[in-house]
Amino acid sequence: MENNAIASEYRTLKDLVYEYIASNVSKGTFDTNGKIVEQQVSDALGVSRTPVREALIQLASEGYLESIPRRGFFVSRLTEQMACDVVNILGPLDGRAAFLAMPNMTDDDVAKMQFLQGSIGLAIDQGLFRMHDKLQKDFHECYYAKCPNKKLIDYIRQLNRYFIRREVDNLSEDDLVANLRKANEEHAEIVRLFKARDAVGVQDYIRDVHWDVSVARTFVW
Repeated sequence: MENNAIASEYRTLKDLVYEYIASNVSKGTFDTNGKIVEQQVSDALGVSRTPVREALIQLASEGYLESIPRRGFFVSRLTEQMACDVVNILGPLDGRAAFLAMPNMTDDDVAKMQFLQGSIGLAIDQGLFRMHDKLQKDFHECYYAKCPNKKLIDYIRQLNRYFIRREVDNLSEDDLVANLRKANEEHAEIVRLFKARDAVGVQDYIRDVHWDVSVARTFVW
């Protein structure tokens, strides 16, 4: 019993470190050379280096960090080809999640999605791009939460971690804003399809339009 408690506490620490690293990668707050120093993370969180190393190993195994022997862990760059590959997998899975969630979606759930879609538009208009990223994540989580296939949702969330950091140097601000507005128009159509209770329609739209491979360039960094 005591061993189980210790193991549970350890997993919680590793998860805390995992989220801390992912969040700081997203914000671009690590070294300019992309190296993550274990001791700095350990000191920042007040934990031993063991859960830090375990979190780094997990992030590296999932492809979000690169482990270089005798040099340490570095933030992996996401190439356009990698982004295309991830998008091609995510589209069918995300669409299926929406299809499976449809019977469990309430009017309140759809109303929340509509509210978030409007909020996303305001964030874009005000240039609040990190707020936009959070809101659009919340938008999709509305139906992820109602999908009965939890393994599917876990895999979707894992794939989405490839986009934990996004630089916009490869796009002008005008192009970025245009892309985000187009995506939010698609959010409005997703809401319409949920309102219509069109499970097949929302599945096909998310798969073929919302996750069209052309969006991959937005995620390259």
